[in-house]
Order: sequence, then C-alpha cells, then structure tokens
Amino acid sequence: MDMMEILRTRRTFRAFTQEPVPREVVQDILEAARLANCGANRQSLHFVVAQKPEDVAKLCELTKWAAAIPNGAGTPVPEQRPTLYVVVLQDTSIPGHSDIDVGIAVAGMTTAAWAHGVGSCIIGTLHRSKTAEFLGLPENLQVNTGIAFGYPAHKSTVVPLRDGQKNYWRDENGDYFVPKYALEEIVRYL
Repeated sequence: MDMMEILRTRRTFRAFTQEPVPREVVQDILEAARLANCGANRQSLHFVVAQKPEDVAKLCELTKWAAAIPNGAGTPVPEQRPTLYVVVLQDTSIPGHSDIDVGIAVAGMTTAAWAHGVGSCIIGTLHRSKTAEFLGLPENLQVNTGIAFGYPAHKSTVVPLRDGQKNYWRDENGDYFVPKYALEEIVRYL
C-alpha cells in the first residue's frame, strides 16, 4: 500500500483475531513512536508493552470501549481481545509534556501497525490510576493513552456523512461504518 492508501484504510478496530503480532512488527510500531517528532525534542514518552493474554485481559478490563456504541456493543468479547496492548506514558519530571507529542507518536504507531495489516484502537477512556497501579509505575510516569493492537476480525469503512449524523455504527456482521465529512465541507482556501 502507498501512504495515502494506508491513511484511507487505517480505521479503528475493536475485535481481533487471536493471531499474535510478530516481534518484528511490534518493533516497527515502537520504532515509529521513538522516531516521532516532539516539542523541543523533550522525548518525555515511555511505553509499556503487554502481549501475555492475562496482561492484555487485565488492561482491557481497565478500558472503556466504544462509548458511542450503545449497550457496550463495542467492547471486544474475550475471544476477540487484542493480542498486543501498549500503554503510552508521559514522564512528568520532564517539563512541558504535551498531548500533541502523544498524538504524533500514537499516529505513527497506528500507521506503522496498519502498514503490516495490524489494526488498532486508540483508547483515551481508561482507568489511569488503576492502570498505573497494575503496571507498578513510579510517580513521575503518568498514564496517558492505551492502544489495542491485533489483526482485525471485522471491517471498518469510511462512509459519507448524512444529515449531520457523525455516530459510527455496526452492521449485522459486526463491521463498522464511520461517517466523515467530505473534504470540501471542512476546508477553505484563501
């Protein structure tokens, strides 16, 4: 895939096959984070990688999945949990930490993953204090975001926005449809 095709097809996935993500792919994902731009070259981000099923299960329990899908229908059942979970941490002892730095690193990680056919779900709604406790983090490392990774067990497709309805939905096969504005609706040229 070329870069624009990767960006067009990289979507959020919330159900995964149980095929493990190979070590070399995990390394590429982490290398994308290491190489990410950051303000003043602070490099305040750290990462915890979980691949053991019991660790991934615990982190999934500390996660709120797909709040926009009613009745918890976006929460993966145990046999469709991710096989890789990365927790993004910020070192608060380094002044000027930034969510922008996190966003750049996470975008790189999820794009690198998708280049290998590995789907992801960026998780902002997680129980941060319990996650930090589970990971045994020192005080200076603060939980920012979680990212679930794995080979997708469903499809996720961008569709045109209709009648201003932005909520994504699932069909009877469990596939996701994500409405997006047309480019001409969100861009203005001077």
